[in-house]
Amino acid sequence: MTRYLALLRAIGPATHAKMPLRALAERIEGAVNIGNTGNIILAAASAAEAKALVSEVVAGFGLDSDVFIRSRRQMQMLINLSPFPEAQAKWPNALGVCFFHKAPAWPAAYRRYAGPEHLMMFSNHLIVDYGGQITGSRLTIEKTTGARMTQRNWSSVLRLATQLGIAA
Repeated sequence: MTRYLALLRAIGPATHAKMPLRALAERIEGAVNIGNTGNIILAAASAAEAKALVSEVVAGFGLDSDVFIRSRRQMQMLINLSPFPEAQAKWPNALGVCFFHKAPAWPAAYRRYAGPEHLMMFSNHLIVDYGGQITGSRLTIEKTTGARMTQRNWSSVLRLATQLGIAA
């Protein structure tokens, strides 16, 4: 069995009432809920099995939340990439990692993007340095890429990696 990270999309106060995250994790043997935004660590034979397990439990609460799965190896590669060292050190909560199901056909608008944010596309991730200020961003990531995603800040990514046994 391999440990996987399941990231749920669109988890917030409205969904907490229908699906307490602790209860979600308790319905999957050995699963652990990390934080309060839909981060579950679980063991499964494959990424597909991990996604199926979490998706089934989420559906059991009457919700249809996208579930994004990452292996320990994928998270290790992401951490090792260390794309924006200044942002990681100075404003890790305003350094976003967007997790996609698969790598989108990255649009030219993002490949040539001139800011104010700084972007790095890595496999099925888009890493966004918001320059310390997320609220002023005009990026429309899902609309521009045409793909669903969920986003976590760098501080959360590091916390999740630690729970997977990855040293940052």
